[in-house]
Amino acid sequence: MTTPPITPDPEDTGEYRVVRRTPKGSSGWSTPKRVAAGALACVLLVGVLAGAGAAWGLWSFSKIQRVDLNLAEVESPTEPMNVLVVGSDSRADIEKGDPGAGGMLGKDAPTGQRADSLLIARIDPSSDRIDLLSVPRDLWVPKAGTDSKQRINSAYAQSAQAVVDSVQSSLGIPINHFVEVDFSGFQSLVEAIGGVPMYFDHPVRDGNSGLDIGAKGCHVLDGQNGLAFARSRHLEWNNGVKWVSDPTGDLGRMTRQQLLTRAAMAKAQTLGLNNVGTLKSLVDAGLGSVKLDDSFGTSDLLGLGKKFSNFDPERLQTHSLPVVPFRTDGGAAVVLLDDAAAQPVLDLFRGTAVAAPVTTTTAPPPSADEVTVSVVNATGKEGEARRVSFVLVSGDFIEGAVEPSDKTVAHTVVSYPKGQKRMADLVAPWISVAPELKEDKKLPSGTVTVTLGVDFKRVAEPDASATTTTVASATSAAPGGTAAPAVTATTEPGWKPGVPPEGTSCP
Repeated sequence: MTTPPITPDPEDTGEYRVVRRTPKGSSGWSTPKRVAAGALACVLLVGVLAGAGAAWGLWSFSKIQRVDLNLAEVESPTEPMNVLVVGSDSRADIEKGDPGAGGMLGKDAPTGQRADSLLIARIDPSSDRIDLLSVPRDLWVPKAGTDSKQRINSAYAQSAQAVVDSVQSSLGIPINHFVEVDFSGFQSLVEAIGGVPMYFDHPVRDGNSGLDIGAKGCHVLDGQNGLAFARSRHLEWNNGVKWVSDPTGDLGRMTRQQLLTRAAMAKAQTLGLNNVGTLKSLVDAGLGSVKLDDSFGTSDLLGLGKKFSNFDPERLQTHSLPVVPFRTDGGAAVVLLDDAAAQPVLDLFRGTAVAAPVTTTTAPPPSADEVTVSVVNATGKEGEARRVSFVLVSGDFIEGAVEPSDKTVAHTVVSYPKGQKRMADLVAPWISVAPELKEDKKLPSGTVTVTLGVDFKRVAEPDASATTTTVASATSAAPGGTAAPAVTATTEPGWKPGVPPEGTSCP
């Protein structure tokens, strides 16, 4: 295949362009469906413009839709930039026969369009660093230019500019570039990279989004299931006994979107982006579904593509905003920003604070509500297993079997499945005297067994600071509603795919 000739943009000098665009009078735009996990499109656009395939990418790039926006300036090519990635819940072009339509259509499906998700990608070329900040779609913020308030995702129904203005005014984060991508386009991008491999240590489902993973193990998410995973706010997972609901809603979904983005980046890097056939399928998948601000020039993306062509997805830094539940006067359940707790992450994206060192994490840490704990009483004292199980369940662990032993043992042992020692590490601090940790290859994934020995003294919740971070500390009511009590949550809230057993890798 020969590479099509490039038609140069008359304004493109090959240099990094620093501009501030002012809208030309458009009050909004008519769009098809936009996707929740739009960061994937942004990543792939950068990737396909790297290396020997840049010519094809540049030639096709001119076909991508543009939107004229007033955006913050970037001082130089080496300065960090913030890219606002927007997805929408519009179902205007979804047909009943389309793949996955059952999870998006129905009598309860919303009409109109809102931003289904908002994500800010901070790209720092000078330090080879990418940070992602997920913004809760139910964040209650002032409506830009008015005295009223609204959910931040509602600004999308007004215009792209309204979304940018709401984010900048409510969070104080300058937005330098803008990306959108639609449902069908997201599915096409996932299919173009051959699906996204992920390990699931439990079956999971979501009747609302259409997600259906029927068995534990490695699964390659195709376009339909990839989209359903990214959109899942009502996820349930099976612990081997029953289906358990993830109560974290949108916050848990944001965690999973970030994990999916990292996994998709890793898969895209295996494709050989200097192959013209591969590039064509990726670019063509995005042509009809991606929209960019008109200042995001070909030279900009080409420079980013060259810089990040070998970027390690495990270096991708993910962040979420600390929030507190809130009930408006109209009865709507929303969330408020905890200004004090959010200050460090906001300062990072504002560029007013030095970024912490990059950390690489190969898998998310487990949380108590992902671990089923069985307790065996080998102390020789009646009732100890039931007492320990009751306390652990009160700490959000899942209740497993509670059994007596026909013999006593000297030392307390916490047994864990192959490759899942971190689950035992989560349980062990609750038990005193400190138990011995042992791998048991016969235990099913996601389960831990505590065998209480003669040395067992007590069970108690460990220091909370060791396992949780404060998500909200504000308890005072804001004007026009009632604030809920402060809450805490794990660093990455919500159910997450598990850790593959040792020796298992998902291709």
